[in-house]
Amino acid sequence: MRISCLVASGIAAVLAMGGVCAQDAGWVADWERAQEGRPANLESVARIAPAEEPGTPLVIHGRVVDAEGEPAPGVVVFAYHTDRTGVYHEPGRAGWRLRGWARTDARGTFELRTVRPGSYPGSRIPAHVHLTIEGPDLPRRWTEELRFADDPFVSEASRKEADDAFGSVRAVTVRDGVQHVDFAIRVEDHGTF
Repeated sequence: MRISCLVASGIAAVLAMGGVCAQDAGWVADWERAQEGRPANLESVARIAPAEEPGTPLVIHGRVVDAEGEPAPGVVVFAYHTDRTGVYHEPGRAGWRLRGWARTDARGTFELRTVRPGSYPGSRIPAHVHLTIEGPDLPRRWTEELRFADDPFVSEASRKEADDAFGSVRAVTVRDGVQHVDFAIRVEDHGTF
């Protein structure tokens, strides 16, 4: 979340938009700069954090559907998040260090392997994963950010979103020491940038 958005739009408006401010030219420039690192070939299973990244292993099992609820194949999902300490980049370097891309398969599914992000240092903002999507006949757009139902900074009211198939707060399950989260994205008519 960027301070310029908070000042211009108010925190409630930014949170309602999934933490992205469409008028934040700095964020758009960061996003475009990040896309320069996009691999030429994308698969439906991808990695955000390298396997040796410190932190709790996390797998995001995702699904993208169109407005009618039908699978959305061929959609590029871009995700980025903080490391386990709540930091996006290395000191002295700009940009999002932990980032990755996947392309949805014929069923509209994707999988991102990473580590559990941390909350921003000194804040009570829940840990989260930012996601954007774009694809065939689908202009780039942000989605709701993924948050975790077991995060102590997620409010009780927001925690109830975990029951909604398209809610941004998701339940976490653990299998063999790896956290797993299911996250569904419905293509909406807003959030383009």
